[in-house]
Amino acid sequence: MLLTLAVLATIGSLLSNSYAEDKKVTWGFSLGGGFNADFIHHRPDVAIYTFLPRVDIPLHRKWDLEFEGNFSYYDISHDKNFCFLGLNGNILFTPIRWDWGSLFALGGGGLGYNSDGRETVPGVHAPLIGDSHLAGIIQGGIGITYNIGKGLALRGEYRLVHISDPTARDSGINTHTFLIGISF
Repeated sequence: MLLTLAVLATIGSLLSNSYAEDKKVTWGFSLGGGFNADFIHHRPDVAIYTFLPRVDIPLHRKWDLEFEGNFSYYDISHDKNFCFLGLNGNILFTPIRWDWGSLFALGGGGLGYNSDGRETVPGVHAPLIGDSHLAGIIQGGIGITYNIGKGLALRGEYRLVHISDPTARDSGINTHTFLIGISF
């Protein structure tokens, strides 16, 4: 976790915000949870718990580049639970801004390590995200920020997240994730 925060701090300090007019680099984190999105194929019930420290770098008036550390736990009933540790990159589009806050859409992806290489049930391998410890994430979502003063803002968002093994053919896991966080 400290390594991720150090990487985010280095990236944030090296990038210029000359294209962003009056915006500045912001820091923050989000906590969230979610559930599986594949009701059609009756996948095992999945719950996700996540912590995302982040840095937002302004690119233009309505566009930001966001880097997130991703610390997630996937609780899969009747199967294998696993942890995911990685780095996400997102593009944020903020078309509507008010004095009290803004609406945004985001899309992005990332790579990381997952702990899904061992069997927890004898003879059961990792049918959902492959057999390696490498996992990829693709995500998209919408959210709202609410300025609470003194440079602080609350952030609430919804994301549809897909995680799978990018080196193997697998079905992956899709989750609906709801996050609440703070930016400073």
